[in-house]
Amino acid sequence: MRWFVHSACIAVALVMATLAQAEAPSRAPVLPIPVKIGTTYNMAQTALAFPDGRFVVGRWDGSLQLWQVPEPGALHGPRLRQSQLLPSGEGVQMIAAIDGGRLVSGHDEQSLAVWSHQSDGLSLRSLVEFDKKFGSATSATQFRIGSEPILVIGHESGFVTLWRIGRWSVSLAGQMDVRSPQPVPSPFPLRHIRAVLPWRDDVVITGSEDGDLTMLRIRASEAGLVAERMARVRYNPTAQRGVNGLAIVGNLLVVTSCSVGESDPNLHLLRIEPGRLVPLDAARLKQDGKQAQVFAFSVVGTNHLGGPLVWVSTQEGLVWQLRVESDKFRVVSQVPVASSLGAALVYVKERQLLVAVGHEATVLRVP
Repeated sequence: MRWFVHSACIAVALVMATLAQAEAPSRAPVLPIPVKIGTTYNMAQTALAFPDGRFVVGRWDGSLQLWQVPEPGALHGPRLRQSQLLPSGEGVQMIAAIDGGRLVSGHDEQSLAVWSHQSDGLSLRSLVEFDKKFGSATSATQFRIGSEPILVIGHESGFVTLWRIGRWSVSLAGQMDVRSPQPVPSPFPLRHIRAVLPWRDDVVITGSEDGDLTMLRIRASEAGLVAERMARVRYNPTAQRGVNGLAIVGNLLVVTSCSVGESDPNLHLLRIEPGRLVPLDAARLKQDGKQAQVFAFSVVGTNHLGGPLVWVSTQEGLVWQLRVESDKFRVVSQVPVASSLGAALVYVKERQLLVAVGHEATVLRVP
């Protein structure tokens, strides 16, 4: 009996020792610190409307989206019909419509993408490379020299390139450096041409983040396409930031910029005349007077029975509606559409709808 008890005690002791050894705490593995790899930012940068109620949005996440505005009388927002990702994955800063149901968009810092847009959606047709010195395409427009359609593209470098349009491609036929010799004293020393708009005949207007507006005449020559500068003007002699957007309504040019301080305007009105741009008026679209600066971003306009109408999106998440009366701005109303973000604006004139696209897309009934 004593041997049994002794043996049992030894057995218990061995089991306890084994358990103690098994349960002994070991050193915890060293956990790596979380490392940020990247962030997706899908804000809209540019948008383009079609007469049939569709519109295209280019976003910073590298996607090109096709949307449909609601039918008349509907009480819902626009519907997303398709989303295409650029092969480069780079943000889309430029979209331009060209003849024949086609689009051209920016692709990366040295190429363009050519798309078809039919009733069944968008389809990538080709990628067109160019010299990397021009940088990404940041704005564009199609217009005509006689009967020939021409594509004019503004780049982040401050260069304008001129393109002839083929079936499913475009070919470079000219270039011009329109950089300002004295850029605005901005902490953001950018040269991006944020807008290129046709005025009439063979004339286009450009607006750059270096602060200058230029009027260019485009003509064909034996060597290709040539741009001649007819006028250059600082949109605001005391500007501290560059141009964010342009709209042309008749012979009126509307310019968006940034309001810095308590009295600096962020919206400007000029008259376009042959060979010159004449300043007329300015406005400060700012709701919170304590904000150090407020950017005005996208701008669109139209001729209305009561005179020119203009819509502007601002950094405070608002869309402002203004009239132009006797060459002066008059603020009519403002509508919140986003939270502390500007929106790309699309005006569908045929349906009297305005769409403000940020992360979301908001449709507004307008005059």
